[in-house]
Amino acid sequence: MEGAVLSSEILLGMDIGTGGCKAAAVNLDGELLASEACEYRTNYPAPGWAEQDPKDWLKALRAVCRKIVSSIRSGRIIGVCVDGQPHTPVFLDEGGSILYPAIPWTDRRSSAQVEKLKGRLREENAKRTFNPLNTAFTLPQILWVKEHLPEVWKRTYKLQIAKDFVRLQLTGEGWFTDPTDALGTYLFDGVSFQWSRSICEVSGIEMEKLPEVKPSSKVLGEVSRRASKKFFLPEGVPVVNGAHDPSMENLAAGTVKPGTSFIKLATAGVISVTTKEPKPDPKGRTVTYCLPTTKDEPEGWFTKTATLSCGSSYRWFRDVFCLEEIKRAKRLGRNPFEVMDELASDAPPCSEGLVFHPYLIGEGSPYWDPRLKGDFFGIGLRHKKAHFCRAVLEGVAFSIKDSLSIFRELGLSLSEVRLIGGGSNSALWRRIVCDVLGVKGLKPLGGDSSFGSAVLAGVGVGEFNGLLDGVVRCVKAMEVVHPDPKMHEFYEKLFQVYKAVHDAMAVISAELDELLKHLPKSK
Repeated sequence: MEGAVLSSEILLGMDIGTGGCKAAAVNLDGELLASEACEYRTNYPAPGWAEQDPKDWLKALRAVCRKIVSSIRSGRIIGVCVDGQPHTPVFLDEGGSILYPAIPWTDRRSSAQVEKLKGRLREENAKRTFNPLNTAFTLPQILWVKEHLPEVWKRTYKLQIAKDFVRLQLTGEGWFTDPTDALGTYLFDGVSFQWSRSICEVSGIEMEKLPEVKPSSKVLGEVSRRASKKFFLPEGVPVVNGAHDPSMENLAAGTVKPGTSFIKLATAGVISVTTKEPKPDPKGRTVTYCLPTTKDEPEGWFTKTATLSCGSSYRWFRDVFCLEEIKRAKRLGRNPFEVMDELASDAPPCSEGLVFHPYLIGEGSPYWDPRLKGDFFGIGLRHKKAHFCRAVLEGVAFSIKDSLSIFRELGLSLSEVRLIGGGSNSALWRRIVCDVLGVKGLKPLGGDSSFGSAVLAGVGVGEFNGLLDGVVRCVKAMEVVHPDPKMHEFYEKLFQVYKAVHDAMAVISAELDELLKHLPKSK
């Protein structure tokens, strides 16, 4: 629990994320009064499959709401908003009963449906979605269900995405979604800003099963009596439509004006740039969505891409090589990553020539090559554990810098960035990222999507005059990091080594990947 208490009017934002639920209580000045999180399980019933039970989302939401409400008894909740993982369909009958587990965006079972769709969709219609078709999107997931479980789709009344399902449990009425989640289905036309009749006809999706699209900030109901008892929320509080969590992160980071950008140091390393008009990548290396909407048309867009192993690289290094630091952190009551950061700080910048490539599960942006292998290059007798710790942080920063080439091709540049995600809590990592990129970095307070949902709740209930007003009033910088020009110059030279090693190792990685298929397996 983080803090508690002092404001009379409170906005509550809730995130139904991929790995868990998080809630944030924020006052009208942007102070984070309380924050709670609760994880839930993803099931993997077959290779490449991923499923979640929507009832687990509700159990987690109940747990976090109970703790949040108990810590803000002196205040009054005036608005609630939910965001959630994109793409994830929930199959409900007309009475609201769950017909099949939710299929999160990490599921890969629909690859055959993706290939069939690519052969059927007209290029013009596909371009109007602004995104490359892959198994993360809702449409191929639905087509898999239609093909393998036809009775489930036949009984499905209206398509609901994760946050829509949860909002329905809060209000007890209305089958709605918002434009951000609609774009995440691959059934929405980003140009006309409505469901694509052409894509529905080609894919055999009945348009009457699609929910009505309402602005993200629109109040769609109130907390019902039943939901009040279940989730400990005051009955009658307005419930705002909401948006998917990638778009809500822009509110949390404060990046709603064109030209602003954020980098999210989380499991993956996300780079996002806000634009006035959509800027999709013709080569399909980015995704493009609108910002949360307050009207029937978009007010801004963002294009983003991601490296695959950001925080997961540091976590892997911790689990494999830092057992001593884990034990020490436990004795001191500290986070192991803090102890690792202190160790990494003992090594000089550039880690005395030790270079790490974070290709632990292949790489996403800018290569999209699942065969790439991670490595430490340049190891010498002088290198200690401290050098390796720092090299991991620097290598991830290089991978993010490598991805900026895509944005340059799209005519987009970064002059300063907001740093969000769990990794941004590391002062050392913030410094390294800013020195490697050569840009100013700002660390906002409360920089996660549940905080963004609280801001949108304020817009929806009329406390803020639009997204920008909400961001200006609520999003505050905890720290500003200015890049060191001399260090940036050193990192530029080391980055060229990073690139050269990738280029030399890519073919060898592919050969090793093929060899691994035939090596003996452990008993």
